[in-house]
Amino acid sequence: MALRVALASGNWSNPAIWNNGVLPVAGDVVASNGFTVTIDQNITVDTLTNTVQTPVIITPAMTSNTAPSGIVTASGVFGGGFEAWRAFDRVFNNWLSAGPTGWVAYEFTSPKIVQIYQMVPPTNNAPGSVPRNWTFEAWDGTTWVVLDTVTGNSGTATVTRTTTNTTAYIRYRINITLNNGDLAYTGVTELRMYEANDYTINSVAGGGFILNSGYTVNANLTGGAVDLLTYTGSGTSSINGIIRSGSANNTVLFNTVSGTLNITGDIVNNNAGMVVRIANTGTLNIIGNVYNTTASYGNCLNIIANATVNITGNIFTSGVSVFSNQTLIAVSAASTLNIVGNVTHISSNSTSSSCIAITASATIRITGVVTGGDFSSSCNAVSTNAACLLNIVGSIISRPPPNGIGPAVVSTNSSAINLFSGPFICNNYGFVPFQCIRMHLIPNVTSYFEFRDETTNGAVSPGAIAPAARLVSPGGAVDAPIPANVRSGISYASGTLLGTMAVPSPSNVANNVPVDNTVGTAILDPNAIWSVPLASINTLNSIGRRVKNAATVETTGAQIESILNSL
Repeated sequence: MALRVALASGNWSNPAIWNNGVLPVAGDVVASNGFTVTIDQNITVDTLTNTVQTPVIITPAMTSNTAPSGIVTASGVFGGGFEAWRAFDRVFNNWLSAGPTGWVAYEFTSPKIVQIYQMVPPTNNAPGSVPRNWTFEAWDGTTWVVLDTVTGNSGTATVTRTTTNTTAYIRYRINITLNNGDLAYTGVTELRMYEANDYTINSVAGGGFILNSGYTVNANLTGGAVDLLTYTGSGTSSINGIIRSGSANNTVLFNTVSGTLNITGDIVNNNAGMVVRIANTGTLNIIGNVYNTTASYGNCLNIIANATVNITGNIFTSGVSVFSNQTLIAVSAASTLNIVGNVTHISSNSTSSSCIAITASATIRITGVVTGGDFSSSCNAVSTNAACLLNIVGSIISRPPPNGIGPAVVSTNSSAINLFSGPFICNNYGFVPFQCIRMHLIPNVTSYFEFRDETTNGAVSPGAIAPAARLVSPGGAVDAPIPANVRSGISYASGTLLGTMAVPSPSNVANNVPVDNTVGTAILDPNAIWSVPLASINTLNSIGRRVKNAATVETTGAQIESILNSL
């Protein structure tokens, strides 16, 4: 990992604009250095930034001889607490070796060209343990190659040395051949290595990057006092990495009329600035969480144009002790914001801060659980004073004391349309989950309103918590019969449903056959059966008329006899 610094404005693909004339590669930290660089190809680096940068130490901050990566070895260790890996832990702990000599080495996971190194003397108030003579060496697979030699060092300041090395080695060491007189031990606090001969190049603040359409940036973005990256393309581009705020302006300025930008990575306000500003009508898709790590001011997303923003991830305050004058997502235009994820306000000591604040007639759809709020300090998970459409499909829960006692959702405009599905859950002491001038329920099987009952006489913290009393939407009650199982014309479920099942009366059901909540009363005897054809004996084509005209054996015989007697 090295520092790459722009030396002029121009296209990323032009090596001439970069220090050492080399294009940035994977693992590099890339600083705009006050210039404007146009990204005209797919790139993969560690970080893009327009803040002041100094050269990058290429050894990781070690926590053991093998973690997080690479291998640390040494000639010996003076004792517990002075292990070899402490020479590479990025803090002021010492590696010490018994006696006036010793060496410590780091093996990379892949070969590196180390041209700069720093030796930080021990911080043990023992000047005699400071290395006096040493060599800086690289292992070529057979022997140690000396890259630099120092003699006569007697000071306690950090020593920075430049070598002429141009070969990539996998293992380097400092070999102390004599200290300043202490016979008990010698060692170093830190051994820092730099991959390229750019140690003397420090970037200045300012400048930034322009992302052209059709390209992908694989990098973390860390903004400064001015816009870091601007996207104005008409096609589709992507950023894969964590995006962190600058100190005042935007890390990413989304300013495209018809283009699409896909971001895969968290959006984090960690420096009281703005992270992503949506200033035109394109489409922004984010897969990642949106949250803060700083105490106050700024936005993670600032939507000031009628764009479409789709977020798959959670929106939450990080729990910093003070969260004031800050909104994670500020919506001040008639845009469309779709969130699939939870929205949670969990910070204490908050003032005038919300996860989502809506001040325009936007369309906001949230599929997930919305939790939190602090009524006394105007802090809510979702807050709006505009005639917006707010559609929340999922639980809305007021935050329990002691860190929050207010509604999760507040809507104060009488023209706002609030469509909620619930469930709606009061906190431990009865504070309501939402405050809206009007609200429309989207009933389903999970729709209910959970209050705290009156058994504790409205106690507040630290009083006893009342049991929950649940009110269920009649149309969504899981145990309510369907209309086809309720007598036709019967209204039920508090008037929300009407039965459709036809039930015959007992007089139309055979005697003693169960029907409804009784038995049938219809009795069929011979007289009842005979009365049917008799009643219709003179009706054309009826069964009675047919029976009347039917010939029997007796009538047929009489007819034959009458014919014979007439002959």
